[in-house]
Amino acid sequence: MKTKIWGFVLAVMLVSLPGVGMGAVKENAVQQKYFELYPAQNKDPYTIYYPIELTRPGMITVSVKSTKLNPEPTNNKYEPLRAILVDSRAFKNVQPSQWQQWINKANEFNPLEYIAGDEIRRWVRGVKRLFGKKEKKPGYYHGQMACGRVRDGYTDIIQHAVDAPELQKSGGHYVLIFRNLSSFTANGVIYISYPGERSELDPEAERLLECHPDLAVTDVRLNNAKQLTVKVVNRAGCGGVPIGRWVKGGPDAITLIAKVNGRSYGVTLPAADPNGNLRRPKSSMEYVFDKVKITKSTDVTVTVDASNKLIETSETNNSKTVKLGPPQVTLIPTGPVSGTPDLTVSSIYLDQAGKVMVEVSNRGMGGVDAAMWNGSSQPYLNLKLNGNGWANITLAGLDKNRNLSRPGGKAVYATGYRLQQNATVTATIDASNKIHEGNENNNVTEVLLQP
Repeated sequence: MKTKIWGFVLAVMLVSLPGVGMGAVKENAVQQKYFELYPAQNKDPYTIYYPIELTRPGMITVSVKSTKLNPEPTNNKYEPLRAILVDSRAFKNVQPSQWQQWINKANEFNPLEYIAGDEIRRWVRGVKRLFGKKEKKPGYYHGQMACGRVRDGYTDIIQHAVDAPELQKSGGHYVLIFRNLSSFTANGVIYISYPGERSELDPEAERLLECHPDLAVTDVRLNNAKQLTVKVVNRAGCGGVPIGRWVKGGPDAITLIAKVNGRSYGVTLPAADPNGNLRRPKSSMEYVFDKVKITKSTDVTVTVDASNKLIETSETNNSKTVKLGPPQVTLIPTGPVSGTPDLTVSSIYLDQAGKVMVEVSNRGMGGVDAAMWNGSSQPYLNLKLNGNGWANITLAGLDKNRNLSRPGGKAVYATGYRLQQNATVTATIDASNKIHEGNENNNVTEVLLQP
């Protein structure tokens, strides 16, 4: 079946995200790979084969995003590429051991190891019958589409539902035949979603995705059991962590790492976020490092994707450093609170109307002196937009109810500014160092906001 769809990324997100339209059905695997199809030679199409292995019934979806035809044709409707979905019955003399070698080679990403048609030409039988003939299509044929025009996000898709009887006949062995019929060189990204187990996303394909995530560590604190607790958000408005990156393990894994007193504690992102929240735009997750308990004042740095495996819209907000101690008690004090305050800009975000909001928290064991709310030289919150001076808000203007005069207090400042385009907001609390704090190194927070 061939249908039209607007937006290559929309197809990727709807098919690959956990729980989207699938209920308890197991999630599809996704292959996203960069391609380069060279010109046909003497009317012999240049062909690449993408084998996939199904492990259960379900839907196969194929989409192609052509990013470049070289040289550019004068006809913008020209579609020189053909994608044809078959199962392995279209090939003869393919032994199980040969299939396994083939599937392994195709899935170990290396552009030089993509399988071109000449390598398996001896296996192909009756392939010409797959190209637009009017007679009844063979049982191993499951759809084809023309593609190749370069238009904003426009693509066709092939969709084929595999039921249990077909899965038994095919052995779960399916192949996407991808051909260039023209004298042009074609580049782009091919996307295959299928009911299998192995997902892949190669670096070139990742760079060409229309949307990328933006992971940020926004909160580092202790829970009531004195365990290190971390909040990570995906600030991106349209891009999530792709499944091909999500499932990577070993040295290629995306990690969440906490450094405490010179010692590192790490966890992979799938283990930290088993529900896959960060694979959705504008999402968040929390993780408790249950082996990390802090009972005295300690510097803690938490970083997501420390080895930069993931392409993001911003790489400047992946770490957060704070000083942590025992968790704050909840008893109502009977006298003056002892200790010193610790002010930090705990969050910068957009409200539902798209206006910039800034939250300031007091994480110290003491409150800000009430006298600080008076006078002409009050402490203030300094705001910058894209590095340029924006506003200075006095303590009284920031916190009219004096919430910061007690430990654990928070004050939220509504700037009233509606964001129209991506912008970096930098907020510094007590920019003039009027307040004596337990930690003077966590007063600045910088965030890339996206409307």
